Amino acid sequence: MHDRLDALVAKDWKDSQAARLVKRFRRHCDHLLTFLDDPAVPADNNHGERAIRPAVIIRKNTYGNRSQRGADTQAVLMSVYRTLKQRAHDPLATITNALSQYLTTGKLPALPP
Repeated sequence: MHDRLDALVAKDWKDSQAARLVKRFRRHCDHLLTFLDDPAVPADNNHGERAIRPAVIIRKNTYGNRSQRGADTQAVLMSVYRTLKQRAHDPLATITNALSQYLTTGKLPALPP
């Protein structure tokens, strides 16, 4: 596979879309086939897809974001929520406590470890 990838990126492509793709391959060549060399690295992205699924469902059920600001806000909130969940914290309780602390002190606490 490494030899085939090397041959692919070495070729001069006339088609602009193919050239663009090969340029990206060249930039990320060292990492594209990591899963072949490291058994701990999965060959698919299923874990990442499952991690963002709750945010996608929320966006779908609420008919999307009405503005770029809304999309940015949702992205930040979902990132914080998933980080807390992955760190085995109760996201709602942690966020509620953080907001309470912010209202009392004027400063947001750091995410728990």
